[in-house]
Amino acid sequence: MQIVSIILEIILGVGYVIVGFMKFGAKEPVESFKQYGYSDGFRILVGIAEILGGIGMLIGIWSQLAGTLAGLWIVVIMLGALVTQIRAKSHANEVMLPVYFLVLALVVPVLNWIV
Repeated sequence: MQIVSIILEIILGVGYVIVGFMKFGAKEPVESFKQYGYSDGFRILVGIAEILGGIGMLIGIWSQLAGTLAGLWIVVIMLGALVTQIRAKSHANEVMLPVYFLVLALVVPVLNWIV
């Protein structure tokens, strides 16, 4: 099960670093945050939070504690994304996307500590 945790940490780590950097000016995130009524400052804050979560996941390859904390950090971020999608009355596929990532991020701490 350790190998599953490492694979998830790599996927989530690289993914969240990339997505976090996209919050700094890629067209789609900028438009989405405006559509949801969020400020540019909040968009940047979310980007930084995602980058930190991604880096924590990558560190988690070597540190069980870092992977666990990063997983929980990403769960919190995804809860915020989920609430945003629900409040915006988004389509089911848009609502489910943060749920998928929330579950994947939650699997890391579970694998690190329970299995």
